[in-house]
Amino acid sequence: MLVTGLTVVFVFLGFWQLDRHFDQREDNASLEERLTGAPVELGAWGGSVEELEFRQVQVSGRYDYDDQLELRPRARNGQVGYQQVVPLDTNLGIVLVNRGFIADATGSARQTPQASGPIEVVGTVRLSQGRSSLGPQNPEEGELEVIARLDLDRLNPQFGNALFPAYLELIAERPDPGGLPTVLLPEPSPTSRPHILYAIQWWAFAAVSTVGWLLYLRKQFFTP
Repeated sequence: MLVTGLTVVFVFLGFWQLDRHFDQREDNASLEERLTGAPVELGAWGGSVEELEFRQVQVSGRYDYDDQLELRPRARNGQVGYQQVVPLDTNLGIVLVNRGFIADATGSARQTPQASGPIEVVGTVRLSQGRSSLGPQNPEEGELEVIARLDLDRLNPQFGNALFPAYLELIAERPDPGGLPTVLLPEPSPTSRPHILYAIQWWAFAAVSTVGWLLYLRKQFFTP
């Protein structure tokens, strides 16, 4: 009975991994479709915010550099620094824009003047980085200038509860606002986990346990 139960479990786990393989293929196809689509006007989007994630959008407004945030610590190409997050005041509310990485050795974006006129931003939509039991956390109280994660629910009160419920990772700006040069964040990449190999592995375990049990029975009942 034990061997039979284990075999059933192994077969079930194999099909579970197979389902995960097909789910991953669908998710990656959806991600590819969103990343390669033409930018849409953020204000013209009629779907949910969740359906916007990973899509390219464009929106116009004015940067508020006085209330910019530093997402740190971050590292890129062997350098330690931060990601500059700047509020963009739009007719949809305040949209936080992650403008990319700045090395500490480059200087402080807060002390570097940047153009404050109207600007058009093209970026990839990302959802809020909610609280997690793992990794660094933002302080629970007070206004923040340095943050560990882009938790929009936590940040919303200090922006007058006017934050748009998603943020942008910068792709392009028109015109160039100047200031310190930033290294744009890498494009989100598809998930690649060998679920099909895991499925084959579990089915192999099922086959081995079955064959082993049959050999044991043969030895017990047919050996003189």
